[in-house]
Amino acid sequence: MSAIARHFLSKGVPVFGYDKVQTALTDELANEGAVITYRDDDQSYPGWAPEETTVIYTPALPKTLRWMEFFKNFGMMKRAEALGLLVNSARCLAIAGTHGKTSTSAILLHILSVAGEDPTGFIGGIMSESGTNYRPGKGPWVVVEADEFDRGFMYLHPEAAAVTTIDADHLDVYGDARELTRAFESFLGQVSGPTFTGVDLQQTKSVLGEGTKVHSKDIRPSNGNYEFTLVVNGAAYNTSLKMPGAHNVYNATLAAAIADYAGVAGETIAEAIRSFKGIKRRFEFHCERPVIIEDYAHHPTELEALLDSVDTLYPEKKIVLVFQPHLYSRTRDFMAEFQVQLARTDKTILLPIYPAREEVISGVTSAALAEKIPHAEVIEKDVLAQRIKALKPEVVLMVGAGDIGDLVATVKAELT
Repeated sequence: MSAIARHFLSKGVPVFGYDKVQTALTDELANEGAVITYRDDDQSYPGWAPEETTVIYTPALPKTLRWMEFFKNFGMMKRAEALGLLVNSARCLAIAGTHGKTSTSAILLHILSVAGEDPTGFIGGIMSESGTNYRPGKGPWVVVEADEFDRGFMYLHPEAAAVTTIDADHLDVYGDARELTRAFESFLGQVSGPTFTGVDLQQTKSVLGEGTKVHSKDIRPSNGNYEFTLVVNGAAYNTSLKMPGAHNVYNATLAAAIADYAGVAGETIAEAIRSFKGIKRRFEFHCERPVIIEDYAHHPTELEALLDSVDTLYPEKKIVLVFQPHLYSRTRDFMAEFQVQLARTDKTILLPIYPAREEVISGVTSAALAEKIPHAEVIEKDVLAQRIKALKPEVVLMVGAGDIGDLVATVKAELT
């Protein structure tokens, strides 16, 4: 949503918005010219005429929001529909997948930027180098995330696309994993050019892997990063990625495959991957003593990848994992899988479930999640920092897709 807001602000279009809470991101948008309210009350509306105003909303909003009733006489469209209108007329390069969309799209945007293509980008996370999730450009390419939530990617008709992974998620929308896979197949059917993935999908025209035009080999961890050989059209280039986790090498290789399609030379692709500085809230380091790492992981598969990386980097360290479950439905649907992953650290602290758009589901709580996790406890946000300090950890993981990131500064201040 904020990337779309930034796009219109960059074009001189007035922007008014609502958010539930004030954050650093909303403060940035206000500084960039947006008018923002945190009250679900139309008294704060600037009074712009309905016939001159378009309302763009996210389906992640709670159904009880009064703003939706107020705006029903305006021209309204979902975020995904608005994104489609902005990018479908350009040479759109889309990144889909249940995990890794933000990393892959950000790497691709960086490669195209280094190559001098001056791309436009709508990214789902804040890029560390630029400090923003939107890049205005004058070149032909537009990089976007193709989000499967609420079937939003069906509004996109890209020239080329990648699918990072397909894993059961958003079952409140799709019902089961097979229906989710069918949606990805339908999305790929809308791509006019090549698609790239390591996932076995019938409509995929190019599969990422050994022997294909673009692939990676000799992958090896090095001081928390990964070094590997990138092969582009038979030529091999040594490069490295400043992001822990072998899965991120896979993401970088997908980005490289699309960049090759866009005409970027292999040497430039390898150089750009080496200079990529990462994404905020994706294995983001905040402190060294103790180590504090913040991550957006909110699905068991993402937790597994995160913890695998942490085990590689800190095999003998005392690790405290602070996890904020995101959505009652996701917690319910993957209760057993979450319990397996959350049991892997020396100590697990669970915050109350972040509901986002959802109403309470009876019996689905952080306490229920903690029941079968050894050394787990549930605490409230206001005592989190003191509790972590009492545990004397060597590594602290602050994990989740809700507002847990707002607590990082407080925890860091308490521990350092």
